[in-house]
Amino acid sequence: MEEREVQGSQLIKASSMSSLGNRSESMASVYSQGEGRYGTVTVRGEVEFGFIYSFGSGSLDISIKQCRDLAPVDLKRNRSDPYVKVYLLPDRSKAGKRKTKVKKHTLNPVFEEILKFVMPLGEVERRTMWISVWHSDMFGRNDFLGEVMLPMSGQLFDDPSSQWFNLQDRTEPPEDESVTNSKGDIIVALKYVPGEASGARKSSRKKGTLMILVKEAKNLPVPKGTTLPDPYCKCYLLPAVPSRGKQKTGICRRTTSPRWEQTIVWEDLSMEEVMERSLELAIWDHDRIGKTQDFLGGARFNLGSGRHLGRNVAWMDGTGKEVSLWQQMLDRPNFWVEGCIGLRPSLDTRPVNQ
Repeated sequence: MEEREVQGSQLIKASSMSSLGNRSESMASVYSQGEGRYGTVTVRGEVEFGFIYSFGSGSLDISIKQCRDLAPVDLKRNRSDPYVKVYLLPDRSKAGKRKTKVKKHTLNPVFEEILKFVMPLGEVERRTMWISVWHSDMFGRNDFLGEVMLPMSGQLFDDPSSQWFNLQDRTEPPEDESVTNSKGDIIVALKYVPGEASGARKSSRKKGTLMILVKEAKNLPVPKGTTLPDPYCKCYLLPAVPSRGKQKTGICRRTTSPRWEQTIVWEDLSMEEVMERSLELAIWDHDRIGKTQDFLGGARFNLGSGRHLGRNVAWMDGTGKEVSLWQQMLDRPNFWVEGCIGLRPSLDTRPVNQ
């Protein structure tokens, strides 16, 4: 047992060093969700837990065993009312929260509870387990007693035995919540294939084909009040022609890192026409009921000129990698060019009904 405790301590030290970004994310969560107070006690103690992936139920089963030597919130009586809360980051929604029952008047609570997260194993491996211990206050001002951050990548999921982990303090001040609103990234490849000459004269050359390979997205946000999204990507060639302006990928179920690997094609386009167009990608969470769908992020590929056929338009607003990848495609006809593009939080400037 002592060897497992040492390993657990070393593991959490390594994970703390490798997840400074997650540390500040969790702090923003504490403040933004209004679930508790930070810094009211000096963190101490340990938590014992284990986990296993159940292929039968398709769930990560986290066994919260117990805590020992927690900090007392009630100094006079030397006691707290602790409970354990778990998220699989980056999901910090209410639907993504699991927690144990509260144990009254103790610094050494025994929980023996199993908290389940139903999601594919591949998705679990992209997450970071955030286990935090709290004192439950009758007025709702819960006090932070410590936490463990454990990246799930590289973990073994077939050993249910538990380990002790030292609870960690939170030292960073909370960052602006907008820092946590990243929309993730999308990986795409673009290619323009010029048309072949149909006769002896170059003027009889046919128009070409614009191709986009929508490969995957990473670290998509989880819509508020939901679990995992079902993302798909809508592709527009602006200004959109009703009969062929919009195409879309298939739907990837229950993931924030979908892999589409789907090629979308627009034909009968000259190089000059492509230079005047804008390729817009919009990722949406598919709603099976069909009432509402959540926008997860987007990108626009164009030359960023702000103009179309000499007129000012809002949707020719590419920047940075959006412009450079589009330019690379135009400079290298017949060759694929690939890039990872940061997703925009909004595409509000796209014309209505296009």
